[in-house]
Amino acid sequence: MSLRTIIFVVCAISLTGLVLYLANQYPGSLDNNIDQARLIQAVALIVLIGAGLVFSPRLNLKGALKYIVIWGLVGLAVFTAYAFRGEFTQIGARISGELLPSQAVETGQGEITIRRGADGHFHLNANVNGTNIRFLVDTGASVVTLSRQDAERTGFDFNDLQFDQQYRTANGTAWGARIQIGAMSAGPIRVQGVRAAILDSELGSSLLGLSFLDKLSEVSVQGDTMTLRQ
Repeated sequence: MSLRTIIFVVCAISLTGLVLYLANQYPGSLDNNIDQARLIQAVALIVLIGAGLVFSPRLNLKGALKYIVIWGLVGLAVFTAYAFRGEFTQIGARISGELLPSQAVETGQGEITIRRGADGHFHLNANVNGTNIRFLVDTGASVVTLSRQDAERTGFDFNDLQFDQQYRTANGTAWGARIQIGAMSAGPIRVQGVRAAILDSELGSSLLGLSFLDKLSEVSVQGDTMTLRQ
């Protein structure tokens, strides 16, 4: 058997294996006669073109083999990356969690973890009405509290607010305005209708209080890791 024939047979077997693999991955895709006829037509066209290339007297076999190996390795790399995309994503998320403690790491369905920061507290980056806010997780705060700066970024109109409520903070008593946050999210966790307040004083950080945390099924701390589960 000549080298050209071996190359043709190997390519034909590879094509057959690819077709069988795709048919297994997408069940029902070849159930009707039209799809089967189109597949046969496509395969016949590929075989005809491939045979013309392989058995052409002008074909440089060494060059062709080199490119076949190169593109085969590229295809294998792409397939491996796709097959293990979940593991790569988790590894990347865990590395990100170590470098950025306030960045939530998804560890399960509706579950995230955050790492304790260098200041000894837990911080969480959460999305408030489409704006990313960095919160200090505070189980002693009854409601989610936004600083003036974060509230402005989120789009609240201070002209429509009444700062007539008193709130006790770590820096003492402050006046604040009651608000309602339409949507908050952190990773896969989504919460609607969160009671909150905007304080008319300087805050070191916006606070993630019980009006958000109480809507979750679990808030637990183990060592330097906090777990939040919806």
